[in-house]
Amino acid sequence: MNHKWYIRLAAAGIFLIASTIQSNISAETLESGLHELSAVKSYEKILDNKIAAETEPLQKSLEQVDVTAKISTLPAKRIYEISNTDFNILSRIVEAEATDKDIKSKILVANVVLNRLKSEDFPDSIEGVVFQRENGAVQFSPTADGRYYSVNVTESSRESVERALTGEDYSEGALYFVERSIADPENVSWFDRALTKLFEYEGHAFYK
Repeated sequence: MNHKWYIRLAAAGIFLIASTIQSNISAETLESGLHELSAVKSYEKILDNKIAAETEPLQKSLEQVDVTAKISTLPAKRIYEISNTDFNILSRIVEAEATDKDIKSKILVANVVLNRLKSEDFPDSIEGVVFQRENGAVQFSPTADGRYYSVNVTESSRESVERALTGEDYSEGALYFVERSIADPENVSWFDRALTKLFEYEGHAFYK
């Protein structure tokens, strides 16, 4: 056989062996790298799960705080549904009857009007209650002496009405009140004779 053929065959064999070795090394290297990458990803997943498990109670707590905060800032729901006109009438009579008094006094005035609204013995609307006349006499003196029309209704009076409409009530069921220091003595005498006195607050005496 020609020596050139031997040389060519030997060269081809060496090339094949070298290619196979290189291919095997590349495959082993790739496989090793994939294993390492898989291990890293598995570790990252384990770490993520651990962090999630540890932070879940805190997250739930924060969510609960957020919900509670939202609930606490929501306005209270009215238990009395009245028109805007009646709201303004009630706010005005509250201002007229308790201009110089604190917000509890104003709520008490609103309570008395609402107690009358619920009673079968009085008209069935805020306007009817406030402007009611009994034997020609008004039930709330500011509607007769002009104070009802002349006052400037303050934000505290509106707030007191809103609070009364949501159920805030200090009245013990009172249907009447009188300010003894400025009322006609004869009227005060009638209150004491005909009604049951409940309590006094800020100069107003409350009865039912």
